[in-house]
Amino acid sequence: MGSVLDTMDCPNCGFEAWADFYYKTGEEYVNCSHCGYHYSATIKNRDKKLNELTEEDWEIKEAKQPYGAFRYQMAGDVATTCGTLIDEQEANDFRVQMKLEYQDHVNFATITRVVDGKEIIENVVEPINS
Repeated sequence: MGSVLDTMDCPNCGFEAWADFYYKTGEEYVNCSHCGYHYSATIKNRDKKLNELTEEDWEIKEAKQPYGAFRYQMAGDVATTCGTLIDEQEANDFRVQMKLEYQDHVNFATITRVVDGKEIIENVVEPINS
């Protein structure tokens, strides 16, 4: 599979988002780590050839006005896990999970939101080296 990575203005908040386009399949992902915007167009049925795909073979997902974005890194990992928080309940669940269940095993955890055009970063679990 080949892909083209690029940046673009987020259609939700206007901050920089990243786009990943798989040119061999036409699949696409757009994610904003500032507001949590997410868009994906993926193939549901991989048994068909590309030229046989119909609209029904595609799964389109879009979080147009999410609550925010999350980011965390587990102890011992070099990569971070990022994603979208759809609503305030998901954000509260993330806070509880990081603080109560994983705090001793996580290097850091944040929630990022864009409110009135300003980025707000909440440290859910303070970075180990802070």
